[in-house]
This record gives sequence, structure tokens and C-alpha cells, in this order.
Amino acid sequence: MTYKHAIIAFALIMASGIGFYKAVKLGAYPVAFVDFNLITEKSVRKDFAAAYRYFQNALLVSGSDPRALETLEARREIRRATLDKLIADRLIYGELEARLKDDFKAIADKNIEQYIQNNQNISEGAEKIYGLSLADFKDQVLLPQAYKEILEGRMFLNKENFDEWLKNKKSGAGVIILSPDLQWDGNSVKLR
Repeated sequence: MTYKHAIIAFALIMASGIGFYKAVKLGAYPVAFVDFNLITEKSVRKDFAAAYRYFQNALLVSGSDPRALETLEARREIRRATLDKLIADRLIYGELEARLKDDFKAIADKNIEQYIQNNQNISEGAEKIYGLSLADFKDQVLLPQAYKEILEGRMFLNKENFDEWLKNKKSGAGVIILSPDLQWDGNSVKLR
């Protein structure tokens, strides 16, 4: 190997190392796979932060001490529930794609825009309750809820039970969790 090749190899190794470090720092790595669709650490972190803020506010409103959420057990449980919800959201999205192709996206966007127009204080509420901007609130909360409602409506028209479908879909889904503190038991995410 010549000196020039050694320098190039060293530069490639360094660039790869820096890129890997940045990816880990930003959470751009998979935490779970759901039927070959990945859920990244970044999306888990974002939804965890919103859920954590929501529960803090709920405890404040109820007169309880929000510091109860600062325990390791509480944080682990919120993370577990967050990943479980993200898995359910992926299964719902996949079913809508199979049933309606891309038609459901326009329906969801229209419903969300109507909802935002009818609720003038939604931006302020999203910030105060979840700590999210309106755009993030739309992506993390409103879109998954709209998709769920669309699927529930289609299933209702076909005389199908959404809860039974979701239970069966979860038990038959190919879920692989890569996080060392969580595991998939065939129906839901559990703590290890």
C-alpha cells in the first residue's frame, strides 16, 4: 500500500467514525423494526419528550408532584408506552396503505386542517401541554390520530372491530426491538 492509499484509507475511516458518532448523537439509528419498517431513536425521543411534558402538566393540574416522573421507573415506563404506541401507529399506517393506497393521506390532511381552523388556540395549547410547535404537534399527534380514525371508520363500515384487528395485527406482526431495556412479547412492548 502506498502512502497515498494509506492516507485515503485513514481519511475514510475517520469520516466513517465521525458520521457514526453524529448518527448516534442525533438518534438516527433504529430502535425497532415493524414488518421491515424502522422506528428510529430520534422519533422515540421526540414522542417521549411530548408524553413526558404532557404527564408533567397532568400531574400539576391534579395537584400531584410532577417530580414523580423523574424516577428511572417512570421514565422507563413512558419510554415503553411511547415505543408501543409508535409500533401501533406503524401497523395502522401499513394497513391504510394496503387498503386505500395513498388516498388516506389527503383525507387526513383535510381533516387536520379543518380541526386546526376550528380550534384557534391549538398552537398555544400544543406548546403549553406538549411542548411542541404546531408543525410537530401535527406530525406527532394529529396525523397518527387521524390515520387511526380513518381506519376505524373504514372498519366500522365493513363491520370489523378495530380493537380486535389491532390485537391480531400486533400478535402477527414481525416486530424486532433493538433497545436493550425493552422487548416485544408478541403483543406489546415490555420492560426487561
